[in-house]
Amino acid sequence: MGSLSIITLGFIPSFNGHIIVPNHFESLSEEAASPPPSPFHSGTIIWCLGPIGSNDEFEEVVGIPLDSDEEAYKKGLESVAWLSLPFNDKSINKLARYFELSGLPTLVIIGEDGKTLHSNVAEVVEEHGIAAYPFTPDKFAELSEIDKAKEASQTLESILVSGDQDFVIAKDGVKVPVSELVGKTILLYFSAHWCPPCRAFLPKLIDAYQKIKEKDNNALEVIFISSDRDQDSFEAFFGGMPWLALPFGDSRKAFLSRKFKVSGIPKLVAIGSSGRTVTKEARELVDLHGADAYPFTEERIKELEAAEEEIAKGWPQKLKHESHEHELVLTRRRIYNCDGCDEEGRVWSFYCADCDFDLHPKCALEKKESKHDEANDEDKSKHGWVCDGEVCTKA
Repeated sequence: MGSLSIITLGFIPSFNGHIIVPNHFESLSEEAASPPPSPFHSGTIIWCLGPIGSNDEFEEVVGIPLDSDEEAYKKGLESVAWLSLPFNDKSINKLARYFELSGLPTLVIIGEDGKTLHSNVAEVVEEHGIAAYPFTPDKFAELSEIDKAKEASQTLESILVSGDQDFVIAKDGVKVPVSELVGKTILLYFSAHWCPPCRAFLPKLIDAYQKIKEKDNNALEVIFISSDRDQDSFEAFFGGMPWLALPFGDSRKAFLSRKFKVSGIPKLVAIGSSGRTVTKEARELVDLHGADAYPFTEERIKELEAAEEEIAKGWPQKLKHESHEHELVLTRRRIYNCDGCDEEGRVWSFYCADCDFDLHPKCALEKKESKHDEANDEDKSKHGWVCDGEVCTKA
């Protein structure tokens, strides 16, 4: 293999092989976020690549600074031995566009012929460090098999215990050993009070949690993993939750965030009673199904989807409605806002994709029924619709 160049967008490898990356989990939410944190003054050393800089296969490492503060840039540059583009260099934005930068960190591998070998190996380096080298398809396939083996052997203790950190806490500060949670379904709840989507989701999660616990008090536990900015904020937010938490500032948070690829909050990861990961998208399941999503397994979701299909049997696949000029198509829409009644809808919508227009089945079919009744009450019993809540059935 010839020499390689590494371009780093938003983070800089230091002289001893560490990578400094933006501590972006602290400020990233699903809302439009503020500009990315500095790759220097917000940097956090998170793992060691080893003496990669002495490897003859590598020609150079070049940092692409995205810092908005020149003093912070200069200070950060003192701690690295690799090359860097100058602060506010005209080519920075051009490179960001060329490599289609969509998030941080980004680590681009360039071959000796100047061609891009890989557009972003940051994630695999996060997980495997120097073992990711030389970033070839064969190496990625090898690492994928390693990942699968780790997933198959995962236990609750393997992800929640680190040395003496073998506990979580209750609201009164009492330590709860992780060993006492083994055998339960565990939801890892990544959240923060400063994040509006997190505050909006919390009541839904509390409702689902309480309903599940009412049926079986030992079936489920939630562990709050905070991205709050200080102890007081953590305690205030945690105080309104009926479950457990990692202590504020606990080092296990960084490991869990990397493992489950937490790039936005709120995020809800379901760990099954066996200790293996069931789904990393439990937030969407709670949003859509509430307590009925438990135990969040693929089998349970298939059951719920089959029930939803049964509900829609007999509904027209397409219809015209007086509230919209175009034909509406029966569509799975998860969660949406009905343009008829301005209330939240879920699962099924009569939808116009061109206009992003939604109608509840209730609104779409009930309106049709009402007009028909005025013309012929007798025909209603044959062809009308009876709507109850968000479910409509033939009369």
